[in-house]
Amino acid sequence: MRNPFWARHAIGQSESCKSEGMSRPKVLVTGASGFLGSHICEAAHEEGHEVHALIRETSSRQWLNQDEIHIHVADLGEREAMTALLKDMDYVIHNAGVLATVARDAAECKRVNVDITRVLAEESIRAGIKRLVYVSSLAAGGPGKGPQARTEEDPDNPVSNYGRSKKAAEGMLYELRDRLSVVSLRYGMIYGPRGHNTLGFFKALQGNLVPLMGLKPLYSSVIYVKDAACAAVSALSANVSSGSVYQITDGNSYTIEELCDSIEEALGKKKRAKRIKVPFWLVMLKAWWNHDVRELRGISPDQVRNFKARYWYASPEKAVRELGWKPEMDLSKGLSETVECYQEYGWLQ
Repeated sequence: MRNPFWARHAIGQSESCKSEGMSRPKVLVTGASGFLGSHICEAAHEEGHEVHALIRETSSRQWLNQDEIHIHVADLGEREAMTALLKDMDYVIHNAGVLATVARDAAECKRVNVDITRVLAEESIRAGIKRLVYVSSLAAGGPGKGPQARTEEDPDNPVSNYGRSKKAAEGMLYELRDRLSVVSLRYGMIYGPRGHNTLGFFKALQGNLVPLMGLKPLYSSVIYVKDAACAAVSALSANVSSGSVYQITDGNSYTIEELCDSIEEALGKKKRAKRIKVPFWLVMLKAWWNHDVRELRGISPDQVRNFKARYWYASPEKAVRELGWKPEMDLSKGLSETVECYQEYGWLQ
């Protein structure tokens, strides 16, 4: 762990992001049925918002409490549907998008992450939305040049199709900043209850052997999902300039080996799995074969391009300073809660 954020920002036990005395402004959450989206709905409800969850016809409602939120089924790309839905809203948290694990190519990344976001933004302008919070990714800024923390002032250089599409969406929203109040949040790797994105890693570490990408250390930033959700809700009402961009992480830098150690500790393992470092060319070959030839899900060539960059340590200090938000969960406790939930769901033995 490098330059611990916790040592510089004393934080007590995990707290609610709830504020007292608020009215009930209406907030539309897109991508609401998923991992982060469902937690955003809960955080917004707890904060005192009237929450409206936008999902697809095929989306699971497993994590959505229909006693607390209003569910709407619609296609984000259909202007008429968005016009009707947004006319009664005050705020939008745009969490929907195509992930690097799913996107087939750069064209799909652009269609979903840029073009559909443009439709939502333009209709938000017509509806008089007070603020749109865009859920972006550290991939939009690209990696750092070394193990030191990257800040929002550093030049952007996305290295993947996914990252370039998120950066393009941010740029499009920035161009609209005088007509629509927008804030973009660049998240580090999100982990926690309900997260399928890290489940495979936990499962691999239950065994005796785990392959790790690359022959040199990889530095990563992470954020617990409930802290990630509170950041999005805090950004709705923060007194910040339209077009602002913030990095959302727990403030610490972890090597992949350190994350493995921490996950195994949370799993209660006494004997650590043996780490086998795999060169990137071999990882890329396997990703290309599985993803592009066999059309299987799993790690994609686009993700490998991100990992190959090595340095993904990003500072959240600007967000802490300006959004009225701070990360509450330390890694050890967050991973323990994640393991408990995975076991409760039957995802882990």
